[in-house]
Amino acid sequence: MDYSKRLIILKNLSGKLNNFYNKNSKSSPKISNKSKNKKKFDPVTNLDKSFEKFIRGILVRQFPKDAILGEEFLEKYSDSEYKWFIDPIDGTKAFMVGAPTWSNLIGLTYKDKPILGLANFPALNKFYINDQKKSYLVNNKKNILKTSRKNNLSKCKIIGHLHETLFLKRYDKKIKKIISSVSYFGAATFDALNFCLLAEGKVDAVIETNLKPFDIVPLIPIIEKAGGVVSTWNSKPAIKGGNILASSNKKLHNKIIKILKSSNKNF
Repeated sequence: MDYSKRLIILKNLSGKLNNFYNKNSKSSPKISNKSKNKKKFDPVTNLDKSFEKFIRGILVRQFPKDAILGEEFLEKYSDSEYKWFIDPIDGTKAFMVGAPTWSNLIGLTYKDKPILGLANFPALNKFYINDQKKSYLVNNKKNILKTSRKNNLSKCKIIGHLHETLFLKRYDKKIKKIISSVSYFGAATFDALNFCLLAEGKVDAVIETNLKPFDIVPLIPIIEKAGGVVSTWNSKPAIKGGNILASSNKKLHNKIIKILKSSNKNF
């Protein structure tokens, strides 16, 4: 398996995405609700769609046989063993209010295994990426990422995007037990940046619920090549999304998984 050309394209994509954003962000975004349940607000903007068209255009020109799954448009099926995952704006709600924590997520799998990821933050002028051996934060200079080695729960910092599903009745006891076991549990609504902070070693675990494949696949190789572990709450591969736990190391991951598995198995 040689994906060196795909890695080069991914590395160069950050600058192109930033230029695209700077050219197309002069006016206020047009916002609509794409939720089928009108009691819920799942926003999409014209820039979400524009970003995805732009990214797809680059990928299709360079790798016309590769499959593509994106958030805003129909899946491109293929017999190729390579598949791209695109979340054009991860953190649309943050983007809408001018918070700089939104990102462009692009990931690549080979035979259903995540191998490359890019988390690009145009408003923060930085991006996270991995290669075959390591993960990096590029922010004027290139920094190698390493996750924390902490595995004592009482000394660990854990964050999660505390939207309503994280505290549904069936999860309440699990989350409360984790909160009572660690030194810090924070309600961090930074979307993909939560996982990037884990890869940097700034937090020790991230707990999320109801993620889609394109929310997590681009982040899996970045976390893993930095030394971390990613799975569902029941220890399954995270490629299909769902309830996700990302930890800085295997020992810590197993301890948190044990708590998450402790009662209700239906997650």
